[in-house]
Amino acid sequence: MTGTEGLEGRIVALTGAGRGLGLQIARTLLERGARVVANHRSPSADLEQLREKFPDLVLVQGDIAEEEAVIELVSAARRLGRLDAVIHNAGIARDQLLVRMPVEDWDEVHRVNLRSAFLLSKHAVKAMLRQRYGRIVYISSGAAILGNAGQAAYAASKAGLHGLSATVAQEYRSYGIRTVVLAPGLLDTGLGEKLDEKIIEEKAGRSMLGIGSGEQIAGTAAFLASADADYINAVIIRADGGLVY
Repeated sequence: MTGTEGLEGRIVALTGAGRGLGLQIARTLLERGARVVANHRSPSADLEQLREKFPDLVLVQGDIAEEEAVIELVSAARRLGRLDAVIHNAGIARDQLLVRMPVEDWDEVHRVNLRSAFLLSKHAVKAMLRQRYGRIVYISSGAAILGNAGQAAYAASKAGLHGLSATVAQEYRSYGIRTVVLAPGLLDTGLGEKLDEKIIEEKAGRSMLGIGSGEQIAGTAAFLASADADYINAVIIRADGGLVY
């Protein structure tokens, strides 16, 4: 199943779409027939090129951890008629051992990764309440489940998405609003590209299927945003290839 049937014509808002996994998710959604409103913080030539191929792609630049940018993103989707799904992919890391981590780094990671999720959920849910339907997909990380040395801020902020997702699903279940967390393992794109080769080799060796493909995770995210996944709700889906015990 490609998820094409469940995505055709759906309006999906996506954060962190400028590069890496977010860019791949945007491309996959568009290829499968969704109408995409994509947030990006920095200028992105790749997104501009994608819009040349898919003229209906709506680009909204801004810092998604600030409420004004969130309101603009949700409003842009609503101007298309409705907001069927949101994929919250935006995130940063400031890796450092806990005792050496500056408070400023901790705060910035939580601002971008978790505050943004709260703001996006708040305004997306408001739009979804009116239509009595909606889906929010939170992109997390295997680090949020297992922990990872040097990533206390990142893991804690991503783990916060798990509690947020479960609570949103509980609060708005009677309005047809569904949530899901997608927690990838080590990928060949995004933050995974920046790791030292020895660390990549070590972590890839712990996965039964090795390093994950950003393209595969983009396909999974697109499926979770589709109508085909409507009965998947309030769960964490691990996409790490299975870990060697």
